[in-house]
This record gives sequence, C-alpha cells and structure tokens, in this order.
Amino acid sequence: MRGCSVLLIGTAGVLLATGCASDETVAIVSAPPVITQEPAARVVPVNATAELTVTATGSALSYQWRRNRIPVPGATSARYLFRPVTMTDGGTFDVVVSNRAGSATTSPVTVRVVTELGPWRNDLRLAAGASPTTFGSFAIWVRQAGVPSLARLPDGRLVGVFQWFPFDDLDAFDQVAVVFSSDSGRTWTSPRRIVITGLPDTLQRAFDPTITVTEHGRLRVYFTSSRMVNGKPSGTLGFFSAISSDGLAYTWEPGVRFMTDKSTVDCAVLRLGDRWHLVSPIGGPGEGAYHATSSDGLTFTRLPDIPALPPAFTFVGNLVNAGGTLRFVAGSMQGVWFMDYAPARGWSGPTVLAGVNGGDPALVEAFTGRWLLVNTQ
Repeated sequence: MRGCSVLLIGTAGVLLATGCASDETVAIVSAPPVITQEPAARVVPVNATAELTVTATGSALSYQWRRNRIPVPGATSARYLFRPVTMTDGGTFDVVVSNRAGSATTSPVTVRVVTELGPWRNDLRLAAGASPTTFGSFAIWVRQAGVPSLARLPDGRLVGVFQWFPFDDLDAFDQVAVVFSSDSGRTWTSPRRIVITGLPDTLQRAFDPTITVTEHGRLRVYFTSSRMVNGKPSGTLGFFSAISSDGLAYTWEPGVRFMTDKSTVDCAVLRLGDRWHLVSPIGGPGEGAYHATSSDGLTFTRLPDIPALPPAFTFVGNLVNAGGTLRFVAGSMQGVWFMDYAPARGWSGPTVLAGVNGGDPALVEAFTGRWLLVNTQ
C-alpha cells in the first residue's frame, strides 16, 4: 500500500498525517483568505497602464479579477495591469481571492477612463521675480493641474487654488484644490480638495476657480457652473461663489454672481479698494471680454466690454493689484501679456512679457520686491 502525506494547514500550524493510497502530498487548508489591503479607485487615460493590487493572507491563494462582476480573462494574480483602449473600458472592479477553505471578495472600486489628451497632461509651474514683469526660471509647482489663481492673506500667507487631476485620487480628480505657503511661496502644502457645503444639486460641480480675499480677511472662491437638468449640465455657464474662513471648507453663497445670455468661463476677480472687478472671456480668442464691477463681491454690474484683441491673445487669466493698478494678466501665442485699467481711460493695450511663456497665468505679490507667477506648462 502506497502512503501519502496530508498537510493540514491552519492558523495553529501544519499537521502531518498518513494513510492515503497515493504517493501524492495533499494540502488541506483550514482557513479561508483574509483581505488586508483592497484595490484603490483611480483614473486611467486611454492607452495608459495602471496597476491594481490586492493583498491577502492565507495559504495556496488564487485570484480572479472581475470587471462589472464578469471575470477578466488572464487576470489571475494579486497584481492586475489595466490598459484601456477605449473610453468604455472603465467600470467597477473587484477581485475574488480563494483557496480550498473558502474565498473573500474585495469591495468594488471604480476605475474611470479618460481621454488620452486632456488638461491632466499639464503641470503648473512657478517662477519668482523682483517685479510683476520680470521673472527667473520656472519650476514645477503642482503636477496634473490647471486654471490657477493666487492671493495673499492679511497674515502674509499665500493661497493658491486650481483644477486638480490626480489619477490616484478619484474623489479629487477634476475638482478644485487648494495649497498654502507660509514662507512667501518658497514651500507649499500638499494639495487638498476643497469642500463646498450647500451647493445645490441643481448646479453642476464647481470648476475653473478664482480665489479672492474679502475686506474682512475671509476667502471667497468664484467658480464656473451651470444648471443641471436630468442629471446633466444644461443652459448657460456663469459664475457663482462660496465663502470660507480657512480656505478648505466653503459655504455656498446663494445666487448668481455674473451671467449673460452667452456662456462664459474662467472668470478673474479681484477686490481693489472698495470695488470688486470681474473679467471673463466673451467667447473664443478675438471676441473680447466682459468687465463687471461690484461693491460687495456678490452683485456685479456689467461695464463696457473689453475690445477684442488679435486672435493670438486669449482672455483666460487673472487680475492682480500691481502697485495700486488693476492689471489683467493672460496668455498668448507670443507669451504672457497684461493690460491695465483706469476708470478715466479704460483698458490699455496689451504688453507682452519678454521671455515668459505659458497659459492661464496667475500673479501675486508675496511681499515688496517678491512677485510670484504661476502658469500652465
């Protein structure tokens, strides 16, 4: 009679028994798998590769990844390399981990697939200068972000907001995020997504942020949005706002700040003296820009539009206090440019900054003799 070994593998150790009519060794697993680390939700562009992983304890484990509860052929290890080729390849993913004693299934996670080309391909970069027109070399400020805005708080801290696109944080992807600096922009906190309490379900999410400081030292963020109909954006795009004491938690301010019969996006707003100014593009390059003012930052009155410039000049940028002068800074095919405003004469012609390139610039004076410029790479 041929013998065999039976391995009883349990939480207390390994037991060895004999008496089988075979020379084979048979593993008997007495405990099912325990998942210790689940896969994480994420965003993946088309034709990029993302790694989904699971960690589990137990013996003789096998794995089966599933998409929308359907097994993925060949996805049978703790590590699954996911490479979408179309926008429809995303979905809900989980993995079944099993052995002879049982199985465990991870919680479903969403993997969102986005286009290969998008604003997530860009980084924000920062340069410092001794004036609002001359700057040194640029360095990466925030990766995978765009539409920046900067402001200086009364206590000297700097705050920056932007649209953020982190692939490994689905909740923060394409949301407004904020960073702070306590050393005049030499170092910054890690980005954190802002939260707006009270934003009606009838409005789409906030995007294209602009940060401002009120006369009481609070932070007000202006953003683009539109009405939602049957769960989809519908109607004219305009501007709304929310207020905050710490720059992270905001409270929705009811009503529309500025809207016309034609959609407009990415406003620039600044409080200078006792007036708030708002500038935003009327449409595409060559169509000019809206200009509106307000006494409280909430109700804006439209002034004469800013005349159109050559198509190379866009009206996507920010407002800044340049030594008491209202200045609009934007981008063009020729480089970063600006124009100044005075109530008596209106807007000046554009001036291009020599050797300074990039889109959607934001400018702030950290202190006298130190200016910071952020733009999209």
